[in-house]
Amino acid sequence: MAKIEPGMEAMLDMYFYETNSLLEQLDEILLRTEQANAFESDDIKEIFRIMHTIKGSSAMMGFDNLSVLAHKAEDMFFVIRENPDVITDVSFVYDLVFQVSDSYKAQIEAIQNNVGGEYELMNFDELIDKLMKGRDDLLGETAGGAPASPAPEEKPKTTVRVYFEEGCQMENLRAFLLINTIRDDCSFLEFTPNDVETNSESSKIIMEQGFLITFIPIDDTDSILKQVESALNVQAYEVIETANTSKPAAAPAPAPTPAAEMPPEPQTVKETIPQAAAPAPAPKPAPAPAAKEPTAIEKAQAAVAQAQASGGAQKQSLISVNLAKLDALHDIVGEIITTESMVISNPDLEGLELESFNKAARELRKLTSELQDTVMSIRMVPLAGVFQKMNRIVRDMRKKLGKEVDFVIEGEDTEVDKSIVDSLQDPLMHLVRNCMDHGIEENVQDRINAGKPEKGTLKLIAQNSSGEVIITVSDDGQGIDPEKVLNKARKQGVLTKPESEYTEKEIQNLILLPGFSTNETVTEFSGRGVGMDVVKANIEKCGGMIIVDSTKGEGTSFIIKIPLTLAIIDGMEVTCGGLVFTVPISTINQSFKAEASQILRDTGGNEMIMIRGVCYPILRMHEKFGIETEVTDLEDGILLLVEADNKAVCLFADKLIGEQQVVVKPFPKYLSRYNIKGEGLSGCTIMGDGSISLIVDTNTLIG
Repeated sequence: MAKIEPGMEAMLDMYFYETNSLLEQLDEILLRTEQANAFESDDIKEIFRIMHTIKGSSAMMGFDNLSVLAHKAEDMFFVIRENPDVITDVSFVYDLVFQVSDSYKAQIEAIQNNVGGEYELMNFDELIDKLMKGRDDLLGETAGGAPASPAPEEKPKTTVRVYFEEGCQMENLRAFLLINTIRDDCSFLEFTPNDVETNSESSKIIMEQGFLITFIPIDDTDSILKQVESALNVQAYEVIETANTSKPAAAPAPAPTPAAEMPPEPQTVKETIPQAAAPAPAPKPAPAPAAKEPTAIEKAQAAVAQAQASGGAQKQSLISVNLAKLDALHDIVGEIITTESMVISNPDLEGLELESFNKAARELRKLTSELQDTVMSIRMVPLAGVFQKMNRIVRDMRKKLGKEVDFVIEGEDTEVDKSIVDSLQDPLMHLVRNCMDHGIEENVQDRINAGKPEKGTLKLIAQNSSGEVIITVSDDGQGIDPEKVLNKARKQGVLTKPESEYTEKEIQNLILLPGFSTNETVTEFSGRGVGMDVVKANIEKCGGMIIVDSTKGEGTSFIIKIPLTLAIIDGMEVTCGGLVFTVPISTINQSFKAEASQILRDTGGNEMIMIRGVCYPILRMHEKFGIETEVTDLEDGILLLVEADNKAVCLFADKLIGEQQVVVKPFPKYLSRYNIKGEGLSGCTIMGDGSISLIVDTNTLIG
């Protein structure tokens, strides 16, 4: 067992964030190029750079197994980069690199889920052997007896001074990470301060004077400078000097073999640094100039100041923030809004003429609303990251199940709260796997006989709808067989009423029950009865709901409805009996008093109301929720026309209180055994006077 050293948490967070981002980028490149069945030159270079960066950062953190694994993958792509024509079997390269990506993710997850700072170091020897064999096979392709090329001329030394962003912290470790990034692309490398790994005090020198790097590139200087410029938290750099180091009488060296050109084996950090950071001999003192010229440092500092003043391209406009800090900010904003409501709605203020107070209250409401919008926008992230991960799942299942499927993604730019995005990955994975395994037909001939294309279609679509996001996972496969589901439910004893009373929708929703599976045999992907119940639980946990819609022989759709955010909503408060309800304003079309001439009844005795020539059903809230009230006449109460999913209904309540921003609170866990959300309530909130208001889920009521 390995152990996380105390005080390393901040660096670990940065490492996890950067490495996971690089792995996602790697998967995206692999999936895109695999579809084209060819590697482009830029893709090869980018994959090499990714593995090179991961190798250096893993070595810095002391994860030697990960560093060696990345190094062997880097070796293989070094050969491909230098000889792009050697790949005769592209598929084996994809399989190997996907295994590398999965291994990295598994080890990182094990480190993140550590108990007491201890985690298990995984053994990647088998995968490393495969990578070495792949590299050797590619090297064998390059051996053809071609005459050795003459050695290239020795390149000049280049010295640059690097400045990091003000306030980025741990400048010494960021400098060390930068050195590890460019090390293997340099034949000579030294830097000042030369103790950035071991001496935290070197951060002060770097902040004041910059970080000095002298190098000789293996390829070209511009590629090194590009790496320096794009490095994390680098604000600006200045090329101070380029000196030709070639010796006039030097004899040409023989060309190195491909194996000799391999990037060196990663060593522990403490071994590599002293070698790379050997201090340069002190230069001879130069005569003082007649007039004082600006020093290199002053020039660089002036360049930084100019870039800041002009908003130059060298200045980074993005920073990464720990999610815990955003959560804390989010909670504080919620408390501010609750406190604001308590102050403005204080019962002690009733009946008082407070013009100045009301003016200040309106201004406060405006500011808190802007603050809320800003905080929520910070937390909003697109679904693209989660959606792209599904590409990988579909790709793996295609290969293992032997099914040809077109995977269509739409609406990946749709944004939701960060906490909700994190909760969606597992449910979407289960739904995609379910559609691939259960939905798409095993036999292509069955699809042809049904008049369908040979290749199946799996769709993942997201769209905004008022205050919620609707995500649909659908396939054009065989659909759900109600009879088969009912038979399985009968065998497992999960039926709660006579079979004849079940509607087709209710039968379809039986697949969401714990332990339920229609598979007769357990496979790698399904048959254990775990999955769909987890999907339902996770979606409900983030305030959403799932709907199953299937037609036998045509396909199945899983529709997920989730709120944009779990936090704060604008609501209209109404009373019903002795209770206060909050209806989301985003769903309200209008509120009005009913007139006797507008009220109708259909043949079934259901109450309807005519509005602008359109009839809408009336839903009495006191009847829906079993509340006693004295206001039973439609003309005495208030009606709210609410709309969702192209459906509409008029809610009948006692009276209207007014608009109020509320912080959504979940129901206590002990109430989870009751289907409260299924009855049309999504949560609760604390009112200004300290009482509780129930938040109405109009989507459920209308549906």
